[in-house]
Amino acid sequence: MQKLGSLIPNVVTPLLILMIGSVVAYDHFSPKTLSPSTATVDGKTLGRSYAPVVASSLGDGWLAAADALEQGKSTPEAQAALQAAWQAARTKAFAAKVATPFSRVLPEGTEPADPARRAEVVRLWRDFASGLKGGR
Repeated sequence: MQKLGSLIPNVVTPLLILMIGSVVAYDHFSPKTLSPSTATVDGKTLGRSYAPVVASSLGDGWLAAADALEQGKSTPEAQAALQAAWQAARTKAFAAKVATPFSRVLPEGTEPADPARRAEVVRLWRDFASGLKGGR
């Protein structure tokens, strides 16, 4: 009976720790693959969620233009401030909100490999545009 009592702390416990460690290691280090061809992105929803961000970034641009005018800069300088502020804000917002979902369908810097992939990208971009327009 004493041997059975020492079996648990001496054998079973290390085996359980080894098993748990193996599961954690496998989960942590095993490659996670997400095939771009099977990834789906709801372009309309993405466009709807991005539209207010774009509008807000345009508003920030107009505030930058007003500030430039208030500082005595010319109208063309104020318009340049508008464009610069809007470009920076919308680029940052696109990278934060849209680039990752888009890359699931078409990784940045790549071309559609076949007609089916091209059609998938076209559908995503049209749906995104539709979402930006309010789903029309």
